Amino acid sequence: MRRARELLAVAALVAVAVLAPAQPASAGLSSPARGTTVRAAEGVHLRTGPGTSYGSIVVVPVGHTATVLSPTPSNSFYQVNYQGSVGWTHGSYWDATPGLVVNGHRISADEEKWVRWIAANTMPRITGTRSTRLVNASRVTWWSLKEAALEMDNVHPYSHCGGLIGPLALCPSGAAWQVGIAAVQVPNFSLSENEAVALQLYPGWTVRQVLAHTASYSGYPSGTATHDAIVNSTGSLRNSWLLRNHGVGFTQVTKDVARECVTGSLYWCYGTGWLESQLYAPNKPASLRVIGELNAILDGLAP
Repeated sequence: MRRARELLAVAALVAVAVLAPAQPASAGLSSPARGTTVRAAEGVHLRTGPGTSYGSIVVVPVGHTATVLSPTPSNSFYQVNYQGSVGWTHGSYWDATPGLVVNGHRISADEEKWVRWIAANTMPRITGTRSTRLVNASRVTWWSLKEAALEMDNVHPYSHCGGLIGPLALCPSGAAWQVGIAAVQVPNFSLSENEAVALQLYPGWTVRQVLAHTASYSGYPSGTATHDAIVNSTGSLRNSWLLRNHGVGFTQVTKDVARECVTGSLYWCYGTGWLESQLYAPNKPASLRVIGELNAILDGLAP
């Protein structure tokens, strides 16, 4: 008799399980803020408009991330940027994620701080249409991210030459000398080139004013000895500080990244020699995907 009751109980549970409505695969989105990273809970269409009658741009694979552009849904569809493609997708197939996710990895607090800083400050400073600025900024952000420059508490005075060096130190002639938030190589660009770019990005300013501005937001305020040394610098030191300016650095290094890593495949662009490179640039396909994800992130965060 006891065995019969157990069998009846199991049968009842099975019946309930069969008759109960299927639960959604995802909790879905509920008024996500612009710039929120969302992860696809299953393969989902990115469409040209807010409804299933609109054509599909691409099917986003399960687990891939996008960035919310419009927090106000239309017909339960949200506008998102997926790896540089902007379209509409139904909110029930996505989950919001904490922080910023790149290549399936939540970036560190310092990396997120600087990605957000780039969106707020560098995106409005560099030239071109918004689409062009997104392409260029995402490429340089990828470069700086995989070079581990964005892991620093204060990346602006960053100067590396076989190891970190001080804000007024020089690297030997011909050495690989990397500086600033753009992680740009100083020997790649001449002083005259960088001065011209600075004057273009800061119309009405002098080069000394650009240097003073860069020194100040790098943590060396007016009246300090380091600030004065930067403003009055000449030669290679002056060149390095112009490249430490975020606008100048991003404008210049995007040329190298486009030629060497996006169009080309030079060996220093990819690899697994250190953690950040493993995460963001193990090979070219992964790197291009990360650049696309950063395009989406910056699109959602930038003004």
